[in-house]
Amino acid sequence: MADAFLEKATSAVNEAKESVTATAETTTETARSALTDAQKTVEASTETVKTEAEAAPKKASDLSTQAKDAVDKGLSRGIEGAKSLLQAFEEKSSDISSKLVGGVTNLVSGASSSTVASRDLPVSTDNQPLLASGEKTPWWKNCCGVLDFFKKDT
Repeated sequence: MADAFLEKATSAVNEAKESVTATAETTTETARSALTDAQKTVEASTETVKTEAEAAPKKASDLSTQAKDAVDKGLSRGIEGAKSLLQAFEEKSSDISSKLVGGVTNLVSGASSSTVASRDLPVSTDNQPLLASGEKTPWWKNCCGVLDFFKKDT
């Protein structure tokens, strides 16, 4: 009976050993497969990153060129707009200048005819200032009466 028990124990140990070995082999295969998939994913990601890293300076250069072109176009449009505005102002100023010259001419001719007409009218002596406007002394001559003092002594 001990022999039968020993055989059963040996058989159970062998079955357990085979089961553990099979499980270990399956687990090892699964792990190897997962590692292979992970390695392929890392390699593909590395290639993608390399490709994008190599293309990044060109993309940045293209963006820089596009930005420079946009700024240049904006500036040239602004300059052209300013030139056309200046030209319009110059045209208007020449029109205004000619109108001003005509207005001043009319004013001068009207003023000269009115001075002739005013000479013919009698001048009123009512509300006349006591001193003529030419006799008014500037403020600096009236300082404390010093100049008047010297003027009286001489």
